[in-house]
Amino acid sequence: MTNLEDWIIEQGLRGADVGSLLSGFAEHLATEGVPLVRAYLALPTVNPTIRVYTHVWTRSAGLMVEGVSHERNDLAFDRSPFAYMMQTDQTSCHWLIDDPETRQFDVFEDVRREGGTDYLARLFSFENASAPDLRGIGISFSSNRPEGFLPEEIERIDALLPLLGLAAYRMTLFDLTVAMLDTYVGLSAGRRVLSGEIRRGFGTTITAALLFADLRGFTVLADTAGMDLIARLDRHLEAMADPVAEEGGEVLKFMGDGVLAAFPITEERSREQACAAAIRAAQAALERNDAVNRLHAGETPLSLDIALHCGDVFYGNIGAAGRLDFTVIGPAVNEVSRMEALCNSLDCSVILSNSVASASPVPMRSLGRHRLRGIAAERELFTLASVSVWTA
Repeated sequence: MTNLEDWIIEQGLRGADVGSLLSGFAEHLATEGVPLVRAYLALPTVNPTIRVYTHVWTRSAGLMVEGVSHERNDLAFDRSPFAYMMQTDQTSCHWLIDDPETRQFDVFEDVRREGGTDYLARLFSFENASAPDLRGIGISFSSNRPEGFLPEEIERIDALLPLLGLAAYRMTLFDLTVAMLDTYVGLSAGRRVLSGEIRRGFGTTITAALLFADLRGFTVLADTAGMDLIARLDRHLEAMADPVAEEGGEVLKFMGDGVLAAFPITEERSREQACAAAIRAAQAALERNDAVNRLHAGETPLSLDIALHCGDVFYGNIGAAGRLDFTVIGPAVNEVSRMEALCNSLDCSVILSNSVASASPVPMRSLGRHRLRGIAAERELFTLASVSVWTA
């Protein structure tokens, strides 16, 4: 095998990202004497926000990576060589872009600006039935030789592309695994699962500030509203979850119309800092939830109830042998949920335990002592001094 083949295999085994794979491949080809000025690789992915990642390497500017969202109506693809190849059931094409007989595509203007004279395009299918959206990759190369790539250069590239495709596929599957874990179980939990914390009952006890939030009135509204309510619910959940992430916390679970989040106390973040972050997240969530209600003026407003508590919790894997949940459980979780249930009767949108209120960076007001369901001793509860009554 050549040095380039060895390098691709090494990247496939240990490489970190597709962008580095493409740029390294292009630079190796250039070192071999191939007059390469541009290389492009497109990878569809399975991601809640990104539909496809495009990677462009040019000799003049290096590597550029862009994630194309699902919402973006990208007509550029419909006018691309790859769309044409898919429509005509071709997997390999080669065009001299200034040949008057050549079919013209918008991307050829980008190639010309780099001094390119041709466009060598290949489609590779992954054919994985368990991941149908990972259909394959589109890849192209352009040279600056007036007559384009020589036959032996095309042969060289084609001989290497199966290895490149395998390496890119491995990296894509790993990135997909990380992205899905981050999205569905959370950043910290996802990293713990990847590091091997996968056995049922395996976990650790941590101390954390907990945030439990719930939409008041959603259940009644859901009984009468149609599927359009789902889009609105997503906006309300974003209003709760985004401030948590911004303050360094982690959403552990969406529970219908509610959220459970944690702000772990660590060597880097003291109890006072974690509790203050939870309070700031709660304040921001209330403000953003109000903004969502204003967007839906004329509809039933959905108010937000939030409880904050601090305590020890078990953070790890629980569930059945074949279906686990990486979450937190323990008396502190039960207590914060019982506190949230009092928001309605206390006519208050935010309730804090003494363990959080004592670390608050903003003034607090006592709500008196109250008995929580299932908890023997009464608890003194607090709210923000700025919150006098429940607000929509």
